[in-house]
This record gives sequence, C-alpha cells and structure tokens, in this order.
Amino acid sequence: MAMTNVGSRSQDTGTQVHDPAAVRLVEITLGFWVGQAVGAFARLGVADAFAGQDRTVDDLAARTGSDPAGLRRLLGSLTGVGVVREVSPGVFALGELGQHLRTDHPRSMRDLAVLQSEPWMWRVFERLQHAVSTGDAPVKDVLGTDCYWTWLHGRPQERQVFDAGMVSVAKALQIPTALSYDYRDVRRIVDIGGGLGQVLTAVLTANPHIDGTLFDQPATVTGAQQALTDAGLADRCSVAGGDMFQAVPAGGDTYLLSFVLMDWGDEQALRLLRNVAAVLPGHGRVLVLDCLADHPAGTGPSGHPFHMGRTVDLFQMCMGSARVRSRTEFEDLYARAGLRLHALHLPQAPVSLMEVNPA
Repeated sequence: MAMTNVGSRSQDTGTQVHDPAAVRLVEITLGFWVGQAVGAFARLGVADAFAGQDRTVDDLAARTGSDPAGLRRLLGSLTGVGVVREVSPGVFALGELGQHLRTDHPRSMRDLAVLQSEPWMWRVFERLQHAVSTGDAPVKDVLGTDCYWTWLHGRPQERQVFDAGMVSVAKALQIPTALSYDYRDVRRIVDIGGGLGQVLTAVLTANPHIDGTLFDQPATVTGAQQALTDAGLADRCSVAGGDMFQAVPAGGDTYLLSFVLMDWGDEQALRLLRNVAAVLPGHGRVLVLDCLADHPAGTGPSGHPFHMGRTVDLFQMCMGSARVRSRTEFEDLYARAGLRLHALHLPQAPVSLMEVNPA
C-alpha cells in the first residue's frame, strides 16, 4: 500500500493529493486557536521562564505553575508558528517569535498577545457577522456602549491591559514609522491622544532639539507624566489633560495624531482636525500615523498576503462607528477641516505617515 506524507504530495510519485486552497483555508479558520494559544503562553509567562536556556517541559511547568501535560501540548502547538522549537524530545527553546513574548525584550509583544486574547475582545468580534448583516456595531449589545473607549473608562483593570497592549503596538509599528520622519525643522510637537507617551518619548529622545506636549484624557496623562519623568524628559515635555473634541493645546508647530483618527467616525474626526487647524500656525504641520485601506498588500509571516489596514477595519466595524480610510477619504477629511495632504511617507508600509499642512 502506498504511503503518503502529511503534506500535499505523495512520497512515491510526487502526485498532488491535497487541494492547496482547502489546506490554506484550514490554516486560516484555525487561526483563532493559535491566537488563543499565544495568549495563554504570554499570560503564563512561559517566555520569561526559559530565562535564556533550553528547558524541559517539567521545568517550565514548575516555573509557571502549569500542568506538565497541558503545557507540553501547548508548546507542541506553538512549534509550528515559530514561538518555540523542540530541540530534543521534551526539551524546548524559544523561537524568534517567542523571544518577542519576553517581558524584557525591547520590542516585547507579550502585552499585545494578552490583549488580543481578552474575553471582551472575543465576545465583541464573534459577532462580526451581525455587523456585516445589519450595519450595527456589536459593541452596543455586548458591552452596552457605543464606543469601547467609554466601556474601558470605567474598568481600570481592562484599561490597564488595553494600554499595555497599545504600548506593544507602538513599539512594533508607530515608533518606527514616527522615527522615519525628518524633524530638523520642528521645535515643539504636541501629541494629541498620545496615551502614555511612548511615541512622543521616542521622537524627543531621538531629536534633543525638540520640546513636546502630551495631550490626552486627564486620567491618562497622570501615568504619562511619570513615564516621561522616567525617560528623563520632564524638563522638555509637559502634559495636559482635556477633551480633544472641545479644544487642543496651542503653541506647537507640529501636531501628532498617531492611531487616533482610525478610532473615530467622520463627524468626530472632523471636529478634532478642525480643533487642530484652529491652533496650527501657518508654517505648521500635522503628522498623521494611520493605516491606509488602499495601500498594497504585503506578505505576512506565512508567506501569504496580509493587509494590515483592511484587517484592522474589521475591528473598527465591530467596536464602533470608526473605519480605516483610504488616501482619498483622508484627503477629503483634511479638506473639510481646512487642511491639505502635503506628502505621504511609507505608502506601502502597514502604517503610513501623512504630512498635513494648512490649506
């Protein structure tokens, strides 16, 4: 009897035995299990438990308070996606992706893995079909609010997990994008909705001639003040709390909107942009870091096309009235606010930087 391997071709004849498209769809539809597996790995602190060495399952189980049999199965599932490698029977090493799940890695994604597997995120997203069928955001029925920001505001534990996950995103996407810009003519940058200030901190550290202001909700900037102090920037960066839909601080020649507009519908986004335009000097600029719905699809780690903007757009559809916009939609929004798109940097990257000037 002829034997076949687990792939798509017969070992003896090389004949195709599996439909590649069907196998690919199996991979895609099982992807949410992989996401949960990575989330469990991150929550248990397995990456840190390796402590720079290859470890047996029993050793890792003892270090993480896990059931050895269960952990063995979890690790086995993650060998196929680059998180761990089995170097000999029952002995594992961290893979390249697993290194980024260490809490001490400079670009750690551990907190993002935790956030993306949070129950509330999954409860909302499991109703994607409802959003597509009705046009209604599931966040209303699942969390009882029109916007997940409102829900997070009254839940400090979930907000802490969310903020930590966004720091991971900033390390991977926003900071490299922000640092690609030439700031030689900038003197004061105002970061609107800058969270804990991770992007602004990176920009100010790399450009010692710039001063800054971090502007966000009053409850948020309290934590940001300490983060800026810890970074040695307290003398160069002030913090201000307020409502960006009412007014934003004056005095900057550059205003930064990093992953802000993607969270709001056109009405709120236009109100914010008009507030920025009202205080923007004639020689000033707005730097918008955002995903574009129409940037060319790149290639994901599986070797298949992955489109960051269009994937994030599904999240926005479930979580509120926002959406990921195309370049034309951004240009229309800017024009209505009395602004114009001057230049588009990194147009093929997952995150683009738009330089916007007064019209």
